Amino acid sequence: MNFFRAFLVVLFFILLTPSEGYAQQSAGVSINRATIEAAADPGDVLNEEMEVTNLSDQEQTYYIFARDIVGVRDGNAPEFAREGQELTGFELSTWLDLPSESITIPAGGKQSLQFTIKVPNNATPGSHFGGVFVSVEPPKFREIGASVGYDVASIVSIKISGDATISAQIREFSTEKIIHGSTAVDFNVRIQNTGTVLVRPYGPLEVYNMFGRRVHTDTFNETAGGVFPGTIRDFTESWSDENPGFGRYQAVLALVYEAEGGNRTIDAAVSFWILPMNIIGPALIILIVLLLISYFAVRLYVRRAVQQVSGTRRPLVRRQRKSKQISMLMLVSIVLLTVTALFLILLLILFA
Repeated sequence: MNFFRAFLVVLFFILLTPSEGYAQQSAGVSINRATIEAAADPGDVLNEEMEVTNLSDQEQTYYIFARDIVGVRDGNAPEFAREGQELTGFELSTWLDLPSESITIPAGGKQSLQFTIKVPNNATPGSHFGGVFVSVEPPKFREIGASVGYDVASIVSIKISGDATISAQIREFSTEKIIHGSTAVDFNVRIQNTGTVLVRPYGPLEVYNMFGRRVHTDTFNETAGGVFPGTIRDFTESWSDENPGFGRYQAVLALVYEAEGGNRTIDAAVSFWILPMNIIGPALIILIVLLLISYFAVRLYVRRAVQQVSGTRRPLVRRQRKSKQISMLMLVSIVLLTVTALFLILLLILFA
């Protein structure tokens, strides 16, 4: 069962990430078409072909069968339908007309497997999914979970014309935490397909600093991974920069997915902070030291001035000196505050 779960994960990745000329293989067997995607009208008949290769060193009989994909489990693994399971409306295994239940291939040999897809006249608009399996075990063993063999599959996705529902939305666009210590940020994106057609959203992911200057641009979902109808798929994107950052940042995600009559867009934004303590920490220590030196220097100056005033007998002169001392103290305080403000502004300019 552990192998079968891992195998389902591989199948789902292949289903939702298009590839050209990809050879899906397992121990002893491979097929040259990992995915079959096509558009059709109700009543159409499609002719398809794939090549099965025996990678073992002995003659092998492989069993051919079809199964539906009815949903997605946790971890983005596809859930294949079992006998008697409730229908979802996205099935197509009954449309597949396979030439035989098994084929025998000599060691190292290849054999072409041709089959047809007969779309019913009452097929519902939207995407339909299934898989053509090539297994070393009969399908009945796969159903009861007793198989210890290997199998591979070509995922079939057929989009039926008509009044299909094409809709998607970004359910979540966030970072792992609000405050980061460096310009290395991971973004979590959850996209929900609320329609009946497989969608492949993609588009720019841009990051702006606190001054509104764009500091990063990347393409989200560059491999055009798809989102199964009625499911939510999790994506992860990363941003890193050699330059240290500082302050508040905003990431903007603007996605496009294909739809009849033109593309549709969805977007979202998230804000986060970058506070590099390896830079801020030493700077704060230096600032605190400067403030302490200034504080004690002012206190020492005031104490000496008071002592001088106390030693004289002229009250008027004493009041004048006290006024000068207070003015000097206010001036020093204003200078310290100004230096502190300029220091912080300099940090923002250098590291934002």
